[in-house]
Amino acid sequence: MTQIPMYRTTTAAMTATMNRPLDGPLRDAGETPDDLLMRFEAAFEADFSLVATGRTAAWIHGFDVLPPGADQREWPVESSPDPPLSDITVIDGLPVTRLARTLVDCAADLPRLEAVAAADQFLRAGIDAGSLSAALEPLHGDRLRRANATLLAADPRSESPMESWARCLVGDAGLPAPVPQLRVRTPNGRSKFLDLGWEQWRVGVEYDGMGTHFGLATETADRRRHQMLQNLGWEVLVLSASDVMEHPRPWLVRLRETLLARGWDPDTNELRDINERIEAVHMAVGRG
Repeated sequence: MTQIPMYRTTTAAMTATMNRPLDGPLRDAGETPDDLLMRFEAAFEADFSLVATGRTAAWIHGFDVLPPGADQREWPVESSPDPPLSDITVIDGLPVTRLARTLVDCAADLPRLEAVAAADQFLRAGIDAGSLSAALEPLHGDRLRRANATLLAADPRSESPMESWARCLVGDAGLPAPVPQLRVRTPNGRSKFLDLGWEQWRVGVEYDGMGTHFGLATETADRRRHQMLQNLGWEVLVLSASDVMEHPRPWLVRLRETLLARGWDPDTNELRDINERIEAVHMAVGRG
């Protein structure tokens, strides 16, 4: 059976992490914890050697790479007293690891799906190849392998963490690589975009997060868009957060069958490998 590394922050690990004592003091007993940036500021004022790293550095840079459902007000501060001076920058008067170093740390240290989603965000913001190469250079062993695997799976075209997770799951299952934010031209000349699409077989995958957050009007608009795509000959699979985060096997199997029905033609050995990888992906997600 194909083995896949830790996929996401487990429920038990997140509970333990969120229950750890906060690094910065609360303003008053019983009051809501401060923002993650403010808690690092308090820690830095107590020890000027500290540099924000990992998810804390990402937060200060403006990127939310915390696990889904985590409250940044309760997430522990991540810091180090010893990053090389060349890896440090200053934001709002606070020392943090530079963007490329923060990306590489997240790519090497976060669980697989969270790491890929974080890398998508960083790359979408723009990081030059030279800075990224320099940040990777000190890595070795397992951290280098994990960072490289994350960066190979990353794609800045994905526009949300759940799109990134879904794309990563498809890739790790061994299915054909989709195009993120695939443009589909309609007869009236307008463009519709699919979160993930396979133009060759006219298959798309959509993450249904907007309707959940923005109500019936958005849900109705999405349904009209999906119906238009179906009228143009597209088959669209719509995924919920539960599908992506907890139950990948059913929709990965449906996607496999849809692609096969529409002309994808893997050989027997490839299909057997994909079936094993779908099971491995399902088990890896289930460990969360």
